[in-house]
Amino acid sequence: MEHRELIEQGEALASEGLVEEALERFEQALQRAPDDPEVVEAVGRALLGLGRLEEAEASFLDALEMDPGWVAPRMGLAMVAMRRDEPFKIVHHLERAIEADPEQPDAYVELGRYYGLMGEPLLARATFERWLARHPDDADMLINAGLTLFDAGDYGPALEFFERAVEAAEDAEQRLGALTFRANALDMLGRYEEAVAAYEGVIAEEARWWEAHANLGICHARSGRPEEAEAAFRRGLEACPGSPEMRDELAAHLLAYGGDPREALALAEEAVALGSDEIRHLYTLGEARLANGDEEGAMDAYRRVLELDPENPEAHLELGILHDRRGERQRAEKHFLESLKADPSNPRALYSYANVYYTSGELETAEELLARALAADPGYSPALSALASIRARRGEYAASLEYLEKAVEAGERDVEHFKRALEFAPLRQDPRFRRLLSRMAEGD
Repeated sequence: MEHRELIEQGEALASEGLVEEALERFEQALQRAPDDPEVVEAVGRALLGLGRLEEAEASFLDALEMDPGWVAPRMGLAMVAMRRDEPFKIVHHLERAIEADPEQPDAYVELGRYYGLMGEPLLARATFERWLARHPDDADMLINAGLTLFDAGDYGPALEFFERAVEAAEDAEQRLGALTFRANALDMLGRYEEAVAAYEGVIAEEARWWEAHANLGICHARSGRPEEAEAAFRRGLEACPGSPEMRDELAAHLLAYGGDPREALALAEEAVALGSDEIRHLYTLGEARLANGDEEGAMDAYRRVLELDPENPEAHLELGILHDRRGERQRAEKHFLESLKADPSNPRALYSYANVYYTSGELETAEELLARALAADPGYSPALSALASIRARRGEYAASLEYLEKAVEAGERDVEHFKRALEFAPLRQDPRFRRLLSRMAEGD
């Protein structure tokens, strides 16, 4: 079999996610044509897909040595550097790729996205504008620029790019996407009425565009209009009956706003059945099962998330909380550590991990974790309440009341817990403590 045929087979396998099988084909092709840079680069891509970074880097360097002006191995080296979190190498390789072929849009996209991820929106914008200076009507690049700045929280410039993309769109799908992103930017800028009108405009143009229905519901919910949000989700499900996303959005909304948990579970199960490889659908399924009292089913859903994404911090966190609830400390700690490895400043993860130590009486370690939670979010009420409990257990009642007051100001409302908790028994007749209980009960 000729090496070209083996490359084609490998590319087909790789497109189906069968990376190991693809690598076998590419290596067979390499045996037949060891000096073909295309084969060497293909081997590198497969190795990268398998996480074998050192071998992938070596293959890309070999391909680049064979053909110094070829962009593909340079892009491969940039991807290796991204996986290793090597900023200088990422920028170096992407800039060299642009130098080698200024008409290669992927290098601009990757570089712009990287700058956005690093919190450098000005550099991201400048990167996209370098391409757009020569191709001002490239709607795909305009959308990429807008999405990068949107994700970086730079909503005004993002809106400008989306509006330009609407004008430059070459087909209906591109136009509808740009219009929806434009509405998203208006929503995040606090221009609620304009955003709603923009979403409704997309729906009027194409009622089966589920993204507009879903984002309209989210927009209503963000603006404190849960009934309008639910109506938008239900209308979207009616217009897009085959959409797992609409089922997921409605299920998540019902869970968040006190809807029927059984309906939410049914919707979540349907969403997973229609899109079983979507992490978000599995996560909502876990929440729905938990709301219906099925802890084991919830744990199964979160484990399925980890099968798709072994480092997923949210799934590790939820599993840690459930194991902690069962008194399985070692398993809980393992998942909390994995969650914090991926998201070290997550206040909920830090608070949940602190609870393991608090329950076992290791107050000093618990306090250190809670301090980290408050450093990330000074208004995180569960951490403030936990610190109030720790200080009360130590007999430091003045400090306990200070933390409790901050917790109430941040939204703490679990008055029954503070009435029953033994560490607060000495404070039950304290006027300040009683006022704080009243404020919790009144929701003030």
